[in-house]
Amino acid sequence: MKRLLALLILAFAPPAAAQDDGTPSEALVVGLTQDVIHITSNFTGAEFVVYGTIETPDAFVGAADRDIVIVVRGPRGPTTVRKRGRVSGVWLNTDSATFEDVPGFYFLASTAPLDAVAAPSVLKRKGIGLANQDWHGPDRRDAGEFQKALIRGRTADKLFVEEPGGVEMNGASLFQARIIMPASVPVGDYTVEAYLFRNGQEISAYSATLVIDKLGIERTLYNFATRSSLFYAMAAILIAVMMGLGAAFVFRERD
Repeated sequence: MKRLLALLILAFAPPAAAQDDGTPSEALVVGLTQDVIHITSNFTGAEFVVYGTIETPDAFVGAADRDIVIVVRGPRGPTTVRKRGRVSGVWLNTDSATFEDVPGFYFLASTAPLDAVAAPSVLKRKGIGLANQDWHGPDRRDAGEFQKALIRGRTADKLFVEEPGGVEMNGASLFQARIIMPASVPVGDYTVEAYLFRNGQEISAYSATLVIDKLGIERTLYNFATRSSLFYAMAAILIAVMMGLGAAFVFRERD
């Protein structure tokens, strides 16, 4: 019901003014069904909807020439990709490459395949699409191979997703995209970006913040592990030792 009301409000928003050259201006008005996601002990993943409208005097004029792209990404951080090789009959990590600015989650939805939305140079400049990312990798000839391996791994874990056709148009101006996050999605701040393209040119853009945070005992343990990592490790070792001694005592009593 809330999303329906929001869409109705967006649909009847005041029309945008015309540009100086007389062509109608177009702008995105975007909302999220939720901007905070809490992780609890029974967290199995999350799902929310990005919805909005194209604000323009006449939505039907040139509607076939428009495309919408929605990108959800974050949080960013360094990631090391390791390459395994066989050494004396044993598989070992033989090489690695570190990328400094990799999002823990990347989701892209669009009304059409990216090559039909805009030129590669435009997509590269905006970082739209997994093939157009610059994650500040190492200065080496095979850095691209390591980046492809990183993308393959996170795609398999459903942390990197691309869905051409994932943005649904409801009439000439209303749109929505359903974003699905797996249970392994990292905690942190995310950016939700929406882009409006016309004939390959960016017309309007929108950005909002999404926060994923832990609640309850998960929040306490997470804070303890990140802020006092040494004591957390010592506590984990102590608990493991105590459990081992307890198990040994129980089995010895049974014997």
